[in-house]
Amino acid sequence: MFQIAIVGRPNVGKSALFNRIVGRTISIVHDQPGVTRDRISAVVERNRRQFEFVDTGGIGLFESDITPAEIAAAVRMQAEIAIESADLILLVADGQEGLRPLDEEIIARLRRSGKKPWLVVNKLDLPMHEIRAAEFSRLGVEPLFTVSAAHGRGVDRLWKAIEKAEGARSESAAAGPLADTKHGAEAIQGNERQGCSGDSRPAVPAPRIAIVGRPNVGKSSLVNRLLGAQRVIVSEAPGTTRDSVEMTVEFRGRHYVLIDTAGIRARTKVRSNVEMYSRHWAEKSVARCDIVLLMLSAPDGPTRQDQEIASMALKHEKPCILLINKWDLNETIEKRAPASAGGNRTPARKRRGVSRSEYEKALRAQMPFLDYAPLMFISALQGYHALAIWEKIERVNQSRNVMFTTGVLNRIFERAQERVQPPMNEGRRLKIYYVTQKAGAPAPTFVVFVNRRRLWMENYARYLMNQLRRAQPMEGCPIIFRLRERAESAAPDC
Repeated sequence: MFQIAIVGRPNVGKSALFNRIVGRTISIVHDQPGVTRDRISAVVERNRRQFEFVDTGGIGLFESDITPAEIAAAVRMQAEIAIESADLILLVADGQEGLRPLDEEIIARLRRSGKKPWLVVNKLDLPMHEIRAAEFSRLGVEPLFTVSAAHGRGVDRLWKAIEKAEGARSESAAAGPLADTKHGAEAIQGNERQGCSGDSRPAVPAPRIAIVGRPNVGKSSLVNRLLGAQRVIVSEAPGTTRDSVEMTVEFRGRHYVLIDTAGIRARTKVRSNVEMYSRHWAEKSVARCDIVLLMLSAPDGPTRQDQEIASMALKHEKPCILLINKWDLNETIEKRAPASAGGNRTPARKRRGVSRSEYEKALRAQMPFLDYAPLMFISALQGYHALAIWEKIERVNQSRNVMFTTGVLNRIFERAQERVQPPMNEGRRLKIYYVTQKAGAPAPTFVVFVNRRRLWMENYARYLMNQLRRAQPMEGCPIIFRLRERAESAAPDC
């Protein structure tokens, strides 16, 4: 797949250009420098060809109160990785501020590494602003594009040039990255190629797995552990992750999309627009994913904020797995006792601050609405149970796709009513006429035709859920009932 990296110094509009090119808002756009930290990627299909665009953090980001030194260094490393793996580099500059020494320094760095980028002068909103791009010509970077990411001006011309460069590369015998701008310049002037490159899309969409939790519970560490690479920035500073970062990974021949989200703070603790946007995108990731991995910190125990995040999974009717991270901190090694007179020494023993059963009992008491979610004790840092997480994800993914035939489903409900009669209210008994399963729902969803909705009781609904789980466990999935009221005369024979 043809990969394009968008790089430049901080606050020149890289994320705005990235969002404009891919056609949807993915990266957070804000005037504050250093908002983007991880590599944000998106695949765009255009004219039956696929392009992967990568948004990067600002090169030359300085240490500040907002950006610690370790995060600034990690942002640079992520940008360098994107540059190294890219087929084409778009160097973005700020046309309003003009040429800056840092722009020249970045150009020099790229040339030393053998890369020859295309120059994109951004924030030229009107035709009269074009003259401001003249000073950038002395950098000797060709081709040069003038755009306004905010208004879309000039982006179509840039898109056509990228398509032609991809066509030139696909026709070329060279298999390596696009290292010579000559191919790009010739492609801009030539006719559009109709070649196709990149991997074909799988017939079945890859399951989307969102990793959510409070700040600093280890979400990014887990993503890196599951990917087997330092793909996202990890720091002890809360709020390191700002955007929701999507990454495709293959495990045992199956593709998944992992989504690393920003830590979800309590609404009362959101102090800035960036934190507000981060929370918004994390919530949106929960709504759009197929499975939620809810991470909790073992030393902290389940908190009120954990309960709020868990309620998001239930609100959006998502299958869920509870991951208790940092479980290794709950274990201590008791030192060996001194040798006795007989020369024997007491062996070292492992002690736990709290047992798993005690922790799970407390957790289930605080989150009874997630009783269907399996619970795992892990250590993202040590890799404890990392492989088991993949196996659990696969089982839950299979469960969410379970479909009952209508005949089997109605027999389960008939037998359940024979064992325990439906409840009565105000002298009337609930009647269940017919049940069918809704296809394409995020979790197993059943449409139940009844005589009166108000006769439906929560405790009887839970009983019916248990009967369904006896027939098919549906691990990690909520069971959703949708009630349809139907008069007795209109009820079909079951």
